[in-house]
Amino acid sequence: MKTCAPLALAHKVAPLLDGLAWGVGGSVLLYTLGLEAAPHDLDLVVSEQDFAQAEARLLAIAEPLPVTPHPSYRSRHFARFAADDGTAIELIAGVASHLGNWTFQPERTETRDGVRWMAAEDWVELYRLFGRPYRVAQLENWLAARDAQRRADELEIRAAWLDDTVDALSQTLARQQQELDLLQEQLRLLYRQTQRGGDDGATSGSLRDEIPPHY
Repeated sequence: MKTCAPLALAHKVAPLLDGLAWGVGGSVLLYTLGLEAAPHDLDLVVSEQDFAQAEARLLAIAEPLPVTPHPSYRSRHFARFAADDGTAIELIAGVASHLGNWTFQPERTETRDGVRWMAAEDWVELYRLFGRPYRVAQLENWLAARDAQRRADELEIRAAWLDDTVDALSQTLARQQQELDLLQEQLRLLYRQTQRGGDDGATSGSLRDEIPPHY
């Protein structure tokens, strides 16, 4: 994947936030999912208890920017920064809007290449709170396609397992048929030997019966 400025910044920020509960979302997350061609900033969500530490650590690589209140957003903590290359960083905690509140669950993040990424499902909820229906639809379609692909992969794995099982059963049946054929041949041979023994016994008895009494 080609690295854009906000994504490169996410890799730079990651070591600074080590030990805190945080995650990357927004347009950079969408970029990694193939849903955004040119992310314009870096959205970081942190736990409320880690907000102050995260804000202090980001000041080591970025300059603070003024925050203009949004009429619909009511998050308890929000800060903006500008990195050396001009990329904006938005740090948020205690997410809320006029539509409701949302609680960050750091255990739902996933670390890839040293960066902690938020779940796409979480950003469906966040974009819904932020009144971004287009982004909600984008992510819901992506999640539906992902889940369908997962089901297809699972079916393919099951089909391969069934093929292997059928092959193994076929080999077992073929081996058992060979053993059965061998047993049947052995039984036929034993039967013929028994029959020959019976015929010989019958012949011997007839000869003794024909011997004259004075013998």
